[in-house]
Amino acid sequence: MRRQSHSPVRCLSTIGIGAACLFGIVHSAAGQAAEALLNAPERLLQAIDRIRAPGETFVFDLKLTTYKGTEVSSSNGFTVHVKGSSKSLVKFTAPPANRGRVLLMSGENLWIYIPGTRGALRISPQQRLVGQVAYGDIARVVYGLDYRVEQVMDEAAEGISALRLDLKAKSQGAAHDRIRLWVGRQTLRPIKAEFLALSGKLLKVGYYKGYRWVLGENRPMILEVHDAIRKGEHSTLEYLEMRKEDTPEIFFQRTYLEHVR
Repeated sequence: MRRQSHSPVRCLSTIGIGAACLFGIVHSAAGQAAEALLNAPERLLQAIDRIRAPGETFVFDLKLTTYKGTEVSSSNGFTVHVKGSSKSLVKFTAPPANRGRVLLMSGENLWIYIPGTRGALRISPQQRLVGQVAYGDIARVVYGLDYRVEQVMDEAAEGISALRLDLKAKSQGAAHDRIRLWVGRQTLRPIKAEFLALSGKLLKVGYYKGYRWVLGENRPMILEVHDAIRKGEHSTLEYLEMRKEDTPEIFFQRTYLEHVR
């Protein structure tokens, strides 16, 4: 009697045969998809962004913790509403003294509203929020809107076969001038990123961690950012929850920010 073969992977035992074969099929398909995008760098970046963000319109909670050595120096909380990819509303939820503050990013423009002031103040996405994190780092989840891919090359990262994408800012909404981004060669999952000044000076290094299955994708739920200048200092951005939720258009109007709760 002929033994049935399983493609594209060989299953080694009857126990768990379905799960093993399914994993092989998915892994093979992901690898083929990644290979097909190597000559289409902008589409490659879009595919990477889809791993970081679950769509164009969603909401997530974010905890930002800064460290000096092993000591916690500050802890902040936010709820971020994203609409149509290019618009985001960031509500400050912790500590209590910051509640009521709101960030609005629309296209390349970023404003902050602070209770007690006359109106929203325009700021730069590159302006430091706290620790190693800029305002633009929390207001924007994807890279494709603000960066173009200058080159793609094979270069291992953290012992993993990887692709390195060299990104350069293409809009005023970019939080950084240049980024070197490493992603798994087969999975396109972000591994680490180096954030550089226009001169090429390394400013900070980020590591994508805490991968979990969220809204149909294995996503990095922690970004750990180490300061390349102030040694021993780092920050963690922990995405506590992502959910598909629409936010009314009026919330993304600069004149409405003082009414956001």
